[in-house]
Amino acid sequence: MRLTDLSPTGCFVDTSMTYPAGTPLTVFAMFGDSEVALPGRVVPVSAGSGFGFAIDFAQIEESAKQRLEAYIKEKSA
Repeated sequence: MRLTDLSPTGCFVDTSMTYPAGTPLTVFAMFGDSEVALPGRVVPVSAGSGFGFAIDFAQIEESAKQRLEAYIKEKSA
């Protein structure tokens, strides 16, 4: 499983697993040496987007949101 297209509001999970749209789930990601919980819901993706599913993040704790945004900023620099 691999997270792609990571943003402060969601990501794509590159995997052979599928879930129906609306399914609540939490992805745990490693940012440096810290594990961060990213809760959200599965959202529909268009055909041709690859294997996997998209997640719309919801109700992320403030500390996790800050780590996520710092990680994205670091990787885009």
